Amino acid sequence: MVATAVTATGGAVATMQASTSLSLATQPLLPGSGWTADEVFTSRNGGLRLDDLVFLPGNKLDFSSNLATRLTKQTQLRMPMISGPWEHVTEEDMAISMALLGGIGIIHRHMSVEEQAEKVRKVKAFESGFLLNPTCLARNHTVADALRLQAELGCSAIPITENGRVGGKLVGLVTKRETDGEERTRTLENIMIRDVVFAREPVTLKDSTELMRQAKVAKLPVVNGDGELVALICRGDLKRSLKCPEASRDANRQLQVVAAVSPSEPDGEERAKAIVNAGADVLCLDTEDGVTDHTVAFLRWLKENFVGVDIIAGRVNGCREAEALCEAGADAIRVGAAFGAEATAIFEISRHLRKNYGVPVIADTNLRNSGQILKAFALGAASVCLDELLEGCEEAPGDHIYRDGVRYKLGRSPNGPAPVEMGLAGTAVVRGSARTLVPFLLEKVRRGFQELGLMTIHDVPKALDTGLLLMERQLPLAPAHFAEIPKRYPVLAGSLHCSRGRVS
Repeated sequence: MVATAVTATGGAVATMQASTSLSLATQPLLPGSGWTADEVFTSRNGGLRLDDLVFLPGNKLDFSSNLATRLTKQTQLRMPMISGPWEHVTEEDMAISMALLGGIGIIHRHMSVEEQAEKVRKVKAFESGFLLNPTCLARNHTVADALRLQAELGCSAIPITENGRVGGKLVGLVTKRETDGEERTRTLENIMIRDVVFAREPVTLKDSTELMRQAKVAKLPVVNGDGELVALICRGDLKRSLKCPEASRDANRQLQVVAAVSPSEPDGEERAKAIVNAGADVLCLDTEDGVTDHTVAFLRWLKENFVGVDIIAGRVNGCREAEALCEAGADAIRVGAAFGAEATAIFEISRHLRKNYGVPVIADTNLRNSGQILKAFALGAASVCLDELLEGCEEAPGDHIYRDGVRYKLGRSPNGPAPVEMGLAGTAVVRGSARTLVPFLLEKVRRGFQELGLMTIHDVPKALDTGLLLMERQLPLAPAHFAEIPKRYPVLAGSLHCSRGRVS
């Protein structure tokens, strides 16, 4: 049997000398038709890289695959790609963009506790159904106070209550229209809107939207039976909800966000309390220093003190580390740092945790292209981190420079928040917005799933266990032009090997 690889738009396609009418799912395994996962990973002692493997196609689907997945035991995502907790990748801008796309961002911990908590609050405040903690002012505050809050928070309307806080009796509303051209020392009592359109609880978001439409207002305060302010609804948030229906939102229609903590920091407990109070939906326990008794004890403390908050732990590269974290209560495991054996680590850890704990795995192995992303999913990962791919995006932290007509993004120095100086390592060519790059990568992965014959990410474990997913080892001395095929098009029909005598 001879296989000839030919590049095509949807992936790599191969023509074979012999054809058969049997479907790929039912035909007997023929010599040269690929290896099962067990044959590849249990037949050798050494670890395998993602680039060492090529997956063979299954029954190609005529419809698009659904790539919704589990981030943790309880948290669902409609898009299986996330941004990792690195200082050069994820802060509030990246977290917002990833959440709007249906994924999620992990805000890094390499900053003060107050800074990280504030970035979490910015993500949660970007979009909301019922804004439960709107910033308020009192009647005796001045126009200068209102202008300062509008500039700092980016809000256009500020509720006015008797005590200047949520829970006080609503007496008025101030918008940018009222503050424009006014003396900065003038009190808000003299300019505020007194006849405020409001909703009285209990009220649904649907009813509130209809009331705003009929009254032709952009802001709708919600009060209780005593006229005390309990929430605020903004039309801009509702419009964004319609524009991004796949976004990752919590029960209050706010964007979801993850924040990182470390057991090795002296302020670890303080940081965890601050970011949970700021609204973090999930915590990410950074175990880059290894899984020690202190790490396990800190994880148990998090689970005991933040009931209902799922915890991602990692990165790990072995089943024993992952098992210790799962026994302590981890709800998801980040797999990485297994340089040169990342494919083996993803497959072995995801299979072990799936069968014994039901815990999903996040592949965080410096994925560099859509082919490696697809292979990580095909080996059992439930989601992937796009750290290296997102590093040059507009939303990533860092300033821009131009060099020889090319726009670069300056990275962060490893030891602090200062940008890397020009001329030194740490620059990356700007890739545009993550809102453009990530959907492009997602579509390539979705087409790969169609080639493999997989309808959802949840179908991968069964396909691996039953042998429906077949793969080949790449020859170590393959010609240069052939070696490039799996990187661009990770699904091949046919075989790179013509003998099933051994794994080579």
